Amino acid sequence: MKRRWTAALLALLLTAALLPGTAHAAQAGHSAGARLTGTDRVVYDILRAEVAKIADGARTSTTIRIPDQAALSWTLEELGMSGGSAENVLAKLEQKFSESVHMSRVFFALSADCPYELYWASNRFSWGFSSVRQGNQASIKNFTVYLQAAQAYQGDDSTNVSAARVSAAKQAAQTAKAIVAKYQDCSDFEKLAAYRDEICRLTSYDMDAYLNDSPYGDPWQLVYVFDGDPDTNVVCEGYAKAFKYLCDLSDFRGDVTCYTASGTMNDGSHMWNVVRMGDGRNYLVDVTNCDNGMIGSDGKLFLSGATGSNGGQTYTVSKEYCHAVYTYGANQADLFTDGYPAISDGDYVDRPPVTITIDPPQFTQPPEPTGNGSAQTFTDVSADAYYADSVAWAVEEEITNGTSTTTFSPGLPCTHSQILTFLWRAAGEPPATGSAPDGVRDSDYFYDAVRWAAGLGMLSEDFDPRASCARADAVRYIWSAFDKPSATASSFTDVASGAVYAQAVDWALDKGVTTGATATTFDPGGICSRGQIVTFLYRAYH
Repeated sequence: MKRRWTAALLALLLTAALLPGTAHAAQAGHSAGARLTGTDRVVYDILRAEVAKIADGARTSTTIRIPDQAALSWTLEELGMSGGSAENVLAKLEQKFSESVHMSRVFFALSADCPYELYWASNRFSWGFSSVRQGNQASIKNFTVYLQAAQAYQGDDSTNVSAARVSAAKQAAQTAKAIVAKYQDCSDFEKLAAYRDEICRLTSYDMDAYLNDSPYGDPWQLVYVFDGDPDTNVVCEGYAKAFKYLCDLSDFRGDVTCYTASGTMNDGSHMWNVVRMGDGRNYLVDVTNCDNGMIGSDGKLFLSGATGSNGGQTYTVSKEYCHAVYTYGANQADLFTDGYPAISDGDYVDRPPVTITIDPPQFTQPPEPTGNGSAQTFTDVSADAYYADSVAWAVEEEITNGTSTTTFSPGLPCTHSQILTFLWRAAGEPPATGSAPDGVRDSDYFYDAVRWAAGLGMLSEDFDPRASCARADAVRYIWSAFDKPSATASSFTDVASGAVYAQAVDWALDKGVTTGATATTFDPGGICSRGQIVTFLYRAYH
């Protein structure tokens, strides 16, 4: 029995394949792992299950044993030998192994599909196996993969992950999930635009890593984007993987899939994203260059039209504000399928025409799913829930949709932008006369609603459209929309008479919009859920 070991150093930004990820709404066939076959797929499935355990803290060792595979055992005849020395048999076994298992491809697929589950990993991995001959049979045994942990995540050594860092990463994951929850009521395009903005708000480019010519290592860890620490900035790989992770967590209404792409931009190593939208087209997304001070700041490179050349390997974004050439790594060409990554030569339209001409024939594309449903069809809205009638009314009046065709998510927190949008729609979408506050752009889905609210004097000086909305602000918004009527003072012990929301609370109690958190308290700082907000609105309009 003999052992052989092989090591690999992967510079993912230069060599990682352009592969699709496993977003919730994406079909299974879009994942990189789905492209693997034979033993490659077996190894991938085992590794994927184990790295998920590492990310979750269920195991700390990054050394993963692959159970012995029947497909890695051959007779001497199958090896093209009738006999021979142990060294000759070993050489033939290694040749057969390399023909049967393509570890670089497996690792590429794993890294593409698991941006979060591999947050702890460096770009180094190795593998080894034992060669065993028993009579006429020669086999690969004890096949083991060693995934090296990045230095900042190491426990006792490079093959162990620190439990403390796992805890921090899980907190970062909760931040990412909260971001997705914020925008679950938005259209697919609005979600993607919001994810871009959130990432740019949370992190900045790690220029020190770039200037020191060491962009690989800790700076690319996507966890750093969501850790709440402004000192842990990232390079382009962190931006791209964080964006993909948010997409992976999302339930899109249409067939939307986010991919990571690598190669060069203007001859410098770079990683970005490609998003396949519900219109069947692919769009170039560069979150790094949408950040402040970069060539595409203010989001001008997001889902923008680009011109392709060189058989789809090079794309140029050339506008009055920038000129950038994106070139995909040549090694990725054999992994492209279904025309991917051919980029659309036009800008994305949020609500594209429903008719698409194919030559030949012609067919009509069905409208994009809206997530509409009713309280009777939403699986998370029981008939006896206090908000059941309110949900049915809100959907029927087109005030809001479900988070999917079967769910409403009544327990998710509601943001300021969402309740103002609901309220604006309930009011009949009146003209917006106010000015948009800082941070609100005309591309935001809530732009008109926020301007309308501003015109009515609803917004506070510290207004944050993406923050979760408290009960006090919710009733104040609704009260303002009803022209601030007077009401009998309430007796809530936690509502000061001079509070800016005191009259709104008084009116809400008089109107029956709310009965308070208890008989004596209102809980002004409590966060409103979707179920609560539509209930407040339903009662206000009835």
